[in-house]
Parts: sequence; C-alpha cells; structure tokens
Amino acid sequence: RTPSTPAAPMSLTVDEAVRLALQNNVDLAAARLDPQIADTRVAAAMGLFKPAVGSSVQRNNALAPPSNLLTPTPTRTDVVTTNVNLNQRLPWFGTSYTVGWDTSHTSSDSFLNSYNPLLRSGLAFSFSQPLFKDLFTDAARTGVAVSRTNRTIADTRLRESEVRTTAAVKAAYWNLVSARANVDARQAALRLAQELARVNKAKVDVGQSPPIDLLSAEAEVASNQEQVIVAETAVKQAEDRLRVLIFDAARRDVWNVALNPTDTPPVGSAAIDVDAAVTNALRDRVDLTRSRKDVENARLNERLTGNQRLPDIRLNGSYQASGLGGTEILRSGGFPGTIVGPGQVTSFGTILNQLFKSDYPTWVLGFSVSYPIGQSAEDANLARTRLESAQAEQRVKSAEGRVIQQVRDAAWKVEMNARRIETARASRELAEQRRDVEQKRFDVGMSTSFLVIQSQRDLAQARQNELASVLAYDLSLVDLEALQQAGPVGQ
Repeated sequence: RTPSTPAAPMSLTVDEAVRLALQNNVDLAAARLDPQIADTRVAAAMGLFKPAVGSSVQRNNALAPPSNLLTPTPTRTDVVTTNVNLNQRLPWFGTSYTVGWDTSHTSSDSFLNSYNPLLRSGLAFSFSQPLFKDLFTDAARTGVAVSRTNRTIADTRLRESEVRTTAAVKAAYWNLVSARANVDARQAALRLAQELARVNKAKVDVGQSPPIDLLSAEAEVASNQEQVIVAETAVKQAEDRLRVLIFDAARRDVWNVALNPTDTPPVGSAAIDVDAAVTNALRDRVDLTRSRKDVENARLNERLTGNQRLPDIRLNGSYQASGLGGTEILRSGGFPGTIVGPGQVTSFGTILNQLFKSDYPTWVLGFSVSYPIGQSAEDANLARTRLESAQAEQRVKSAEGRVIQQVRDAAWKVEMNARRIETARASRELAEQRRDVEQKRFDVGMSTSFLVIQSQRDLAQARQNELASVLAYDLSLVDLEALQQAGPVGQ
C-alpha cells in the first residue's frame, strides 16, 4: 500500500549512500550467495575422500533336490549372512582401502556337514597404491583444487559487484546533485526572463516599446518554464535511480523517501599519478585475478593429463582372517559314517578369538600393470591442455594491456574534465558580465529586447556547460577509482 503522506526527507552524504547500497542492494545480496554456492562445490569435491560405511543382512533358504549318491534325499539349507564394510579413497598419494567384517549362520539337514548350525566369521582388509599414474594427482584431487580456485574466483566476482555498485551509487549521487543544480540554473534563467517581460510590458503600456518586444519576452518566459519542468522531472528520475541502488526496491515505502544530497561535487584539479594508478590496477583488479586463476586451473589440468600418460602400476595387497565354529556333528564308522549326535559346541566368542588371533590368515600381495600401446587419448589431452595453459597465459597479458589502456584513458579524462571546468567557469563569468552590460544598455535605451534575450540564453547555456563539466569531472573520478579495482561494466 502506498502511504498517503510522503516520508520525511533523508539527508545523506555520498559515503552514506554507498553504505546503504552495500547493506540493502538486492543485486549485491544475490551476488553474496555465489561464494556460499562455491563452498558447497568444494564440499562436494571433498566428499569423494570421505569414508563410506556399508552393511547388509540377508537370509537365503534353499531346498536342493537329490542330485547324486551323496545327497539321495532333498536337502534344506538356511543361511543368514551379515556384512559391515568401510572403504575410503585417501586424499594423499591416491591410496584406497577397504575393511570388511562378515558373519554367517548356516543350518542344514545335509549329513555331509561337520557342523550344524555352522557359524563363520571373516575379517578382510585390502588396499591399492598407485606407483606412477594417479600417485601425485588424479581426477578427484584435481577437482578439489579446481573447486577451491573457483571459490576464490567467486570472491572476486562478489568484490567486482561491490565495486561496480559503489561506482554506480556515486555516479547516481552526483547526477542527482547536478540535476538539482540544473533546476536552480533554469529557475534563475526563468526569473531573468520574467523580469524582462515585466519591464517590456511596462514600456509597451506607456508606448516606449513595440508590442513585439513583449511577445518575444513572454515567449522566452514560456520556453524557460518548459525547461524548468524538464529539469524538475530529471531530478525525480535521478532520485529514482539512486533509490534503486541504495534501498530494497521491492519495498513500496522507499519510493516516497525524498533524497537530499548534502555533499558538494569535487571540482579540484589535483594532479593524477597515472603510473601509481596503473600499478594499483595491475595489483588489485579482480578481472586480472580471475585471469590468473584461470591460468592456475589450466596448469592443474595440464598436470593431470600429463600424469594420466604414465603407466598404471599399482601395488595391491589384502589380508583375510577366518573363524569357524558351531555345533559339531559326531559320526561313527567309515566315510561318510553314521551321525550319532551333537558334539562339542564352539561359541561365537571363540570364533571371534580365532579371527583376531589370526589363526587362519590369508595374505595376498602383488602388482598390476596397465599401459596403452601406441598413441593414446591421454597424449592428445596433454597436447590440448598445454595449448590451453599457454592460451590462458597470453590472455592474462592481453588483459593486463587492456587494464593499462583503460586506466590511462580514465586518467586523461580526469585531467581533461578538470581543464573543462576552468574554461566553462570562465565562459560563464564572461556570459554573466555580458548579460549585465546588455541589461544596463537596455535600461538606458541603448540595446534591444532581442539582444537582452540573447545574452540571457547565452548565460543559461554557459551555466549548463559549467554544470556538465563538473558532472563529467565527478564521473571521471568515479571511473578512475573503480577501474583500479574492477573492469568496466559489460567486459
């Protein structure tokens, strides 16, 4: 709902306007989410090195038909198996390992079994260690490094948004100051025209001047009134542009806050240290930082593809320990014997003791080798990434050249506009003197209404030129400051 009464005017300096923009600007609020999004990408890349735990429980009940002389009757077997495992890829040297523990409980009516129920438990550990390929880098570790570099790039984009928003706020602030000054200049021109019309009317009434002089003066009044209307509208538009930058534009109430800028525009002509400005830009420009980070990413990819050309030689090892027990079946006679009843019971604790004492160990240690014959895709990828790395380095040099040119161009504009202020001020002072002289000559009958109107127009134009030169100087200062930290909009 739009408030029925306008809010109180807000007086603010240019620094206060920048502070409000950094707090409230919606585009900046969106840009601040980019580093957080990049953090999630780093976490996702690091997730490949997190340990993973798995487990399973299953029951298998089977009735096997009689298939040979040893199993002349149907045999039922019921097996309950549990498994727990842990596997992980380490972020160092490409090592991976797996640890697992499993147990099973088997019940069967087969007379061939030695235990019923049969309890079994096993502990297994295996590892794989690359010796050449994937030893110092691989796709996962490269992905983490690239995501971290991209996280830094996200910071530079946020910084770039802040710099550009700051520059836009300062530009909008000085445009508003200039628009208000333009209203004052147009109103002053209107007052001069109204005074001339009043004098001409008095002279026409007493027959000292022809009616055409009054018509000319009144036409000039109407023209200046139009210019005042246009200038006042420009102030409203300038206020709106500043409101969009320093407030949350979705709030309806902020559009009724009248903005009253209190700072006067800088009109000094201090000498610009161009070399220092170029040095600052080459050190601080965020687009250059991004280009250098692109070089880092290209080198990471080059290192990865170079590593992938190496032979895939791995050291593989595993260890297994087993334990067995349950209720022993006693037999008598020859093979297969006659079951006479249950025997000794081996508890599950005893089975675990067998497991951890390594009563029944199995060790495996070996190497695996894989190497492509002839030209491989890795060779082509390495050639491509080397070219991309060289290309990224050349782009950094090209960007540095553009930065130097942009900063120097901005510095020349500052110096040019500072000199424009001096000439525009002198022109305005001369126009004021000419208008005063022409008005005095008109008062004593030595000049015409046409010449007075012309001198008033020249004065109004001189004031416009002075205001335009001051605004151009202020905006060029803003550009020079911003170009030392971020590239121009649209680059």
